Amino acid sequence: MEDQTDLRNLIINQIPDTIHNLLQEVDSSPIRILGDTPNSLLDSRDYLGSIQPFISKTQNSIHDCRPEIETRFLAMDIYPGKHTFFVLDVNNVDYDYETAHTVTTPIPVYVLRLSRRKISITRQQRLDATIAERLRKMHNGHGDDPLPLVDDFNQILGYHSPRSLRR
Repeated sequence: MEDQTDLRNLIINQIPDTIHNLLQEVDSSPIRILGDTPNSLLDSRDYLGSIQPFISKTQNSIHDCRPEIETRFLAMDIYPGKHTFFVLDVNNVDYDYETAHTVTTPIPVYVLRLSRRKISITRQQRLDATIAERLRKMHNGHGDDPLPLVDDFNQILGYHSPRSLRR
């Protein structure tokens, strides 16, 4: 377990420089960070709790560089096998929880790979529309569930109160 903690800390400690470099390249327009996290770094009994330090470090790093920027942890998808993904909106001032189930406006996506070797962040334009549509579906399916919305594909997904079924 000591090695796992050391690895998590090594990765977490690389986040500030990576985010600082990103913020040097982008303006104040909205962006989305898609965090690609190896499941081996997470606790399978508490994915949300164990991914939180990575998200908190990312948000804190953004605020350290640009205190005026708004961040929002929107969602997390847990997949069997190797990866869990989280979505963090950055400066998306037009986000409205109440209408998010109808919005498919693409926002530039940057993939933050939390790798065992060296983390990286790269622009992935091909994911802009895909992530917007995935978030729309999650907001619809989860109804009025609080953020972050979490889908665990290790289990059968079932939404108890989709917004689309409302009158």
